[in-house]
Amino acid sequence: MAASLLLLQGGPAAPSDTLRPRTVAAAPRADGRIDSAAWGPPQLRMTTAQGEARVWLLRSADTMFVAVAVPDRTRSWSDAVAVCLDVTGGRAAAPAHHDFEWVLRRVPDSSVVYRGRAGRWEPPRGDPDWRLGAAREGGGWELSAADDGDGWSLVLRLDPSWLEGDRGRRPAIGFLIHDDDPNRWYAWPVVAAPAGATLLERTPALWVPLE
Repeated sequence: MAASLLLLQGGPAAPSDTLRPRTVAAAPRADGRIDSAAWGPPQLRMTTAQGEARVWLLRSADTMFVAVAVPDRTRSWSDAVAVCLDVTGGRAAAPAHHDFEWVLRRVPDSSVVYRGRAGRWEPPRGDPDWRLGAAREGGGWELSAADDGDGWSLVLRLDPSWLEGDRGRRPAIGFLIHDDDPNRWYAWPVVAAPAGATLLERTPALWVPLE
């Protein structure tokens, strides 16, 4: 479907901007809480129906952290932040083997990590019912999350191997946020197309390079 939409629109325009992680003196704490005083202003702000979500990209030593704070007073298992990462920076027209999507739920046990395969997202071991459960980590990544009722936050830690790029290309990243009230996805970068967030999720070519 994404490929058809791209053909109708003449293909995606490559993002002209890049994102640069900010170096911090100390790594984020392992409780998922946000420390904006130590981290400075967020690199991204995403407007949702319940307020402005904030995204930080942080580097401590050789490790990167993605921190997200989402304002949301209607708690639901379907509330989610999706972090899309193209490890090699190839930015293909559809998900490929080097593309990953962490769909991180407000209820972390319900989270899923997908990998691209033949233009589609595939769950771990090909099992559509797979969920993270009590685990909070995988191959070179670790998740922490917090919830105070007025909103929720998460910190995703990525080992250096996720950020090496390939043949001089840098990894590329995209973000989506789901709010159950209203039942809607919000995307960054914003895609001006009828498919909106769905198109961004399925199109690594639209993700933004990391420096």
